[in-house]
Amino acid sequence: MTDEEIIRAFHVMWDGFPEPIMMIKKSREIVAANPKAEALGIKVGTKCSSYGKPEQHKGCRANEAADEKKTIAITYKGPFGKDAYGYWIPLPEKPEWMLHFSIGITMEYEEAKNVTIDKNITKDIAGN
Repeated sequence: MTDEEIIRAFHVMWDGFPEPIMMIKKSREIVAANPKAEALGIKVGTKCSSYGKPEQHKGCRANEAADEKKTIAITYKGPFGKDAYGYWIPLPEKPEWMLHFSIGITMEYEEAKNVTIDKNITKDIAGN
């Protein structure tokens, strides 16, 4: 895929996502941002590390995700006093580019009630 096709696919898949999500390069340059990210002032062509406070980026795992060509997921204390989840997901065709986003940083999610998750669901989904 060309860079333009990748960016177009990003927007098709992520423009409706309720949290800010960016596609970044290993250098931290933002190559695409969904409307939620743009509404928060995030601009394509800038570095994701230029937003927020420097200490918010101390746990950045972009280099690790790009170098090891694997998804990195972390849990941290979010702004609502609950856990938030951060992700760096390298693109298979272009591993120096990755999706970068967090869940639980711009909205508080309703807790699911009366929901039971089968502990084998991951195995079922993966087909193992």
